[in-house]
Amino acid sequence: MSRTAIAILSTENLLHNLKVIKSSAPKAKIIAMVKANAYGHGIRSVGMRLDAHVDMLGVASIDEALALRNVGVKTKIMLAQGIFEPNELITAAAEKFHVVFHNQAQIEWLEKTNLPSRLNCWLKINTGMGRLGLPLEEAKKYYDKLQNHHSVEKPIRIMSHFACSDEIEHPLNKEQINNFENFIKGTETEYSFCNSAAIFNFPAQHYDYVRTGIALYGISPIATKSASELGLKPVMTLQTSLMSVQHMSKGSNIGYSARYNCPEDMPVGIIAFGYGDGYPIGAKDGTPILVNNSECKLIGRPSMDMIAVDLRGCKDAKVGDPVTLWGEGLPIEKVAEYMPGNITYNMLTSIQNRVKFIWTKVL
Repeated sequence: MSRTAIAILSTENLLHNLKVIKSSAPKAKIIAMVKANAYGHGIRSVGMRLDAHVDMLGVASIDEALALRNVGVKTKIMLAQGIFEPNELITAAAEKFHVVFHNQAQIEWLEKTNLPSRLNCWLKINTGMGRLGLPLEEAKKYYDKLQNHHSVEKPIRIMSHFACSDEIEHPLNKEQINNFENFIKGTETEYSFCNSAAIFNFPAQHYDYVRTGIALYGISPIATKSASELGLKPVMTLQTSLMSVQHMSKGSNIGYSARYNCPEDMPVGIIAFGYGDGYPIGAKDGTPILVNNSECKLIGRPSMDMIAVDLRGCKDAKVGDPVTLWGEGLPIEKVAEYMPGNITYNMLTSIQNRVKFIWTKVL
């Protein structure tokens, strides 16, 4: 029998979350971000399920875009980080991908490349995040270059990215909004600014397109609001089973480095999941884990294939009983509180390919 580590992925919850996002931004078009293997959920599977349900899919590279096309996805695709070498412009034009231009080199490559067809372009400006985007003082010049280029489809869309949209009172939000508003004055095109947190926190900045990532997968993008408060449901439920139950004496050590010492005689379970499956090795003692839908606590340092759990809260537990690491019944946000340096994004994208992915609705 194979290992019992599985990720159950809910098509219904994915489409439910999309409905929540659409209702939160009813006048905007939706760009569903499926970069990084759809935040660990499987780019091909997610792309196929969102096909025809969203206005555009957002990816980080042309390889991700081609992977979607190769499984028959017809929805428009945005290369959110643009192109990484000049030859990618030819493929992007031929495939009708939307290309984000965020630096001078990319625009210079465009000027030197003969394209097979007209290219859909976005100009990304740096309004204050300091990551990608042309500087405000130079962006107008490059916007005009794109506008005047003979192989570029008009109009040129304009975008930026919030740095602190999950913190609604952060002063940088107002600064970024002012920078964006000042830049787009006098332009007649379509605009995009909002990520997942901004969709909920900054409705006045929805503009023409919103870009949803983490919220689409049922995770709250706002620290002060839970996913359930936002109406979101987890797409991924990570499960396994108990592979051993032992009755340990007071003073017994558990796991590598003897990090945990049993305070009394107690039942200890070993579950079939570890950092080799993508569970964070830094998880603290006390991290919640569901055994038979009862909350128990992780004890000791996670191993490559196994995690120990305190079964005092589930004394009838036996080998083979179901275990939930996060998802339905145990929000990943709650688990992340016990993970030093980890955030939900990192946890989702760290799941390894030896974990079996099972979708609730087969296409």
